[in-house]
Amino acid sequence: MRIVEHSYDKEIVLALGLFDSVHRGHCRLIDEAKKFAEFFNAELGVFTFRNNPFKFFGQDVGTVFTFGERARIMETIGVDVLIGKTMDYDYAHTAPEDFLESLFSNFKIVGVVCGPDFSYGANGAGNVELLKQYAGERGIIVKQVSYLTTEEGEKISSSTIRQCLADGQLNRANQLMGRPYMIEGDVVHCFGRGREFGFPTANIYVPDEKQKILQGVYATMVEVDGYIYDSLTNIGVKPTFEDYTLTVESFLVNYHGNLYNKHIVVFFYRKIRDIVKFNNEREIHDQIQKDIEIASMIKRTL
Repeated sequence: MRIVEHSYDKEIVLALGLFDSVHRGHCRLIDEAKKFAEFFNAELGVFTFRNNPFKFFGQDVGTVFTFGERARIMETIGVDVLIGKTMDYDYAHTAPEDFLESLFSNFKIVGVVCGPDFSYGANGAGNVELLKQYAGERGIIVKQVSYLTTEEGEKISSSTIRQCLADGQLNRANQLMGRPYMIEGDVVHCFGRGREFGFPTANIYVPDEKQKILQGVYATMVEVDGYIYDSLTNIGVKPTFEDYTLTVESFLVNYHGNLYNKHIVVFFYRKIRDIVKFNNEREIHDQIQKDIEIASMIKRTL
């Protein structure tokens, strides 16, 4: 998969949207764009942002997945080229017509696929009708894909998923996304207390732009060097040690080696318990053992 920002020299069918959670509805839209691209013998392109666009519109909202995490998902679902634009003040205040002109003049677009609520340009003033008119004048077809809903008739949306993550409804969020919530990053040096307890640990920080998941202890899996390990992850603070920095600390089962500076991906499956303050390190060790057993049972039911 190619990642570009300003231009691309091959014909593409472009899926337009933010795609910040790449949920099941997004995947259906991208799949329709893939079929469209095959019809035109073109490549499949997807538009998204490299940074958090919400802050440029006065919204205190995080993205479910970072650009790097989205790129990882896009590659697995067969996207050929990912257009990652960087949002800034000027781009946020671009007129809808200028947004379209820049997009269509810099990319060889032969078809477009979007959802019914796709908006763009300053204050989100651009809509699908304007897009259809603009593209139609250039002989380009715009295909509109309807919302995907749950069995209960609820529209699947990133805003719903963000709320589920904030409320601790991880299982629900994962169902709506069709994949587990994940956090990726480089392992950083911390106090190494987990190794003292007999568990190799990996600590990563949550980027500021990313939607925060409810603090707690989770049944997880960690990908390291292309291998997947069962794990237990504490996301939040460590009151036992008077450490109130929000971190992601994963205990890996049956991993042998040095984790520092390795790039890892933590996949979250189920919350096990809240974070509590222990009286001593022995209590922590015993609780970790119990948590690992619970996490193992949970993963056998997935």
